[in-house]
Amino acid sequence: MKKSNMIKFSAAALTFLGISATGVKPVKQPAQAASKRIKVISKQYVTVWTNYQKGRHVATHLKKGSSHFVYQTATDAMGNLWYRIGKKEWVMAKYFNQVKSAKKAVKAKMVKKTKAKSKKTKTVKKARSAASLAASWSAPMGSKARAKAVVSLAKQQVGKAYVKGSKGPNAFDNASLVAYVYKQAAGVNTGSSTKSQVKKGIAVDPSSGFAEGDLLFWGSKNKPYNVAIYVGDGKYVTAAGDQQGVVQASLSTYFWPSRARRVL
Repeated sequence: MKKSNMIKFSAAALTFLGISATGVKPVKQPAQAASKRIKVISKQYVTVWTNYQKGRHVATHLKKGSSHFVYQTATDAMGNLWYRIGKKEWVMAKYFNQVKSAKKAVKAKMVKKTKAKSKKTKTVKKARSAASLAASWSAPMGSKARAKAVVSLAKQQVGKAYVKGSKGPNAFDNASLVAYVYKQAAGVNTGSSTKSQVKKGIAVDPSSGFAEGDLLFWGSKNKPYNVAIYVGDGKYVTAAGDQQGVVQASLSTYFWPSRARRVL
């Protein structure tokens, strides 16, 4: 055999044995990283196959609840999805569920905990608000405590619907809004119509200015068509109509109240 052929043959033999011609072993390619982790959900044992096409099953069966890493995915000629969980170990995906990573599990737990805390905070605030309103009932008439409670509850109704004849708490007309707010916030019965409400308390001169909690009326002296609650800073809250619902608006010289009553 010629010398050149002997050299080629020796190099090939060495390579086959895992040794390069220079005497240095070839560097192995890094192992493929797992893409996800799966868990057996099948009630029976899951068979492991040598490949996903025409392979033979190996002497391995996976138990229910066992978890494995996925290194590769493939689809066979029938459209079935397969996972490679080892060097020559393939399983059908339909028998598995994906396992959440530790980070995702912790994140989900934190979100759940935050929601629970938020719900608890809202409940506490609601309880404190109710206690504050109840406390205002025992305050003497004419005190700021009652007026502040009325103003606070009136503002909380902004955005709710207008429904004629409705008495709340999810929808109001202008008179029922006043009745609800004064009853809940100050324990005062104003009556359920503008006709009765315009007779409550004492008269206030509309030109002299208003105090928080005053009732403002528009229309005739004995049968006003609209009533609102003055909430300070030139603003009032009223159930304005079908399209607007309960709103907070500013007083205007073009729409100044014709009457006002102080019932607190």
